[in-house]
Amino acid sequence: MRRIPVFFYLLGWCGLVAAQSDLISDRLTQAEATTGQLIFNQCAVCHTASPDQTHRIGPNLWDIVGRPIAHAEGFDYSPALAALTGNWDFDTLDVFLTDPMAYAPGTRMVFPGIKDGWQRAHLMAYLRTLSASPVPLPATSGTEVTVTPADDPFGADWPIGPGRELTGYVCNACHSLALVKQQGLPRTRWDKLLDWMVEEQGMDEPGPEQRELMLDYLSTHFGVP
Repeated sequence: MRRIPVFFYLLGWCGLVAAQSDLISDRLTQAEATTGQLIFNQCAVCHTASPDQTHRIGPNLWDIVGRPIAHAEGFDYSPALAALTGNWDFDTLDVFLTDPMAYAPGTRMVFPGIKDGWQRAHLMAYLRTLSASPVPLPATSGTEVTVTPADDPFGADWPIGPGRELTGYVCNACHSLALVKQQGLPRTRWDKLLDWMVEEQGMDEPGPEQRELMLDYLSTHFGVP
């Protein structure tokens, strides 16, 4: 798991994004790769993102932006994706990430998609960084955007506090909040559970700062009463 500066988590969800635009080129002008890296935790369950890593259930996503569709060397794509032509440019990724199964009926990818356009833009801003030579951003329409309050992506069931966004994205990738609540573990047990998730379930190893934030959040809000 790639590290994200700790100050981002300490600040918590900023609550601000640019106004909605139909064009991914316009959304990308305000998209933040750091936010996209958080969102990518949902993808990391099935995909790797470093050039030296092998494929998982899904293909490695290094150099994904601009790459020909279904052309990651050594990965066995479903016929639905293998039949597609073109490249993973920003417009194509925007449509695909909205609803993968609608874009490629019959795909083995069971991810339901990301319905919020800004969440997709943040994610694509991060995916663009997964390259030694990131592709240029697309030309914009020139439309000005204004900053408006963003919807909370987690809801009231996830208590406000440092580590909320990181923990929410990591846990929600595989589990419902109900399962997290049921655990009621002390910090030491949460720590061992993270080890088990990495060693037995294939979760990416969190960096030291990320791990501490997750343990602090889980033990504070979902620990033993």
